[in-house]
Amino acid sequence: MFPSIPSSSACGTSDARSPEPQGSRCRRPARGNAARKRSLLPLIAVILSLTAFAWSALSPAAAWADGTGLLFSGSLLSDASMLQDFGGTGASGSAGGSASLSPGGFSQFTLSFVNANRQFAKVAGSAVMTLSYGGYADLYQAALSQLVGPSEPGIFSILSSNGAAVQVDLRQLYLAIYTPLVDLSMGRQIVSFGVGTFFSPIDAFTEPILSDLNYVRSGSDVVRLDAGFGELSGLEAVSTIADSPEKLTSALKLYTNLAGFDLAGVAMYRGTRNELLAGADFKGDLLLGVYGEAVEHFSLASSSRWLEGMLGADYSFGSWLYLTLEGYYNGNPVAPGSLAPAQIASAGSLFLNEYYLYFACRLVFNDLMSLEASLISDFSAAAYLPTLQYLYNIAKNANLIVYGRYFDGNIQVGGVWNGPDLQYGLEAQVSF
Repeated sequence: MFPSIPSSSACGTSDARSPEPQGSRCRRPARGNAARKRSLLPLIAVILSLTAFAWSALSPAAAWADGTGLLFSGSLLSDASMLQDFGGTGASGSAGGSASLSPGGFSQFTLSFVNANRQFAKVAGSAVMTLSYGGYADLYQAALSQLVGPSEPGIFSILSSNGAAVQVDLRQLYLAIYTPLVDLSMGRQIVSFGVGTFFSPIDAFTEPILSDLNYVRSGSDVVRLDAGFGELSGLEAVSTIADSPEKLTSALKLYTNLAGFDLAGVAMYRGTRNELLAGADFKGDLLLGVYGEAVEHFSLASSSRWLEGMLGADYSFGSWLYLTLEGYYNGNPVAPGSLAPAQIASAGSLFLNEYYLYFACRLVFNDLMSLEASLISDFSAAAYLPTLQYLYNIAKNANLIVYGRYFDGNIQVGGVWNGPDLQYGLEAQVSF
């Protein structure tokens, strides 16, 4: 994957929520000792990665003997890959120029914790440190140069220099309290408010990070309340933590189960877009798993309205083949290729064209090997993002991943893609 790229969040949503890094607006050429220190950054990244690797392999993931304290877990992921640009402006939709082949990579250390005794309360956190070098660091710095305006907390760029970049992502940090009547949580959480695997129009609090091979979701600073009305019904309320109404997103969901189907109705206010939303979702099993979401947007600024929806299905053949298919409709699309990178970052939505498709397939050969493929397709702009990865479990808690991705145009909005045409490489991951 590419390292998570901070982007502007003037409208409150982006594929990675981040503060504006210091020094991103003005970079001066290094001189003297500064230039020599800069050349040592890749070596420092490797040393820190090896240290984290050794610590992760030797550290136990256990709580105190009496059942109190914290449970720690984590992983170290090292990537070595090639970023290839075919040149020109052909089918790949790249920005043009001469063909190139750039080596790159990153080391990513993840540390998570949760309290051992969660009968009445839960304290959990997760942080990810990414050290990028080579072509990855170049992409990171190019993204920093496009930042405009204030940005969300959570992702910190602590170093950005020629040849290397260091980023810390506070993915989760929250407190949850459980009572007989309600469950209350507060802090940075990954909130799954809808039913979609990839597309989720109802979920205004998190979205998939396109730079990640598995499209993990971003976290949000929220207050969350869940009150059950029996075992199958209840009310869920979620609101972002903001210092002004213009930055506030609040939602209320009523959910139940009827004839084996999970059903929910949602009302929402999004101050970042100055709009009200009303929607519903469902999820159940027929001959295959089916689910869907529909949301009507009511703009308070322009008095306009539009529909946004998703329909999905999944099916498994035993325990060896898993299939997922989702279609997405945006009733308020932009013209393909009409937005600049900074405008895309502050658009307030991840997918800006009219029709999209997501397909995922996972083939499990045995307990050690699996093959996964996915495709994101933007029908309006004829842009595609296919990904293929082969996973081999080489030892307990240790995986080897061979992958490739092809970028045919800008999948978010269509038009020219300013990154590489092809990305392929090898990843090694150790978990503890």
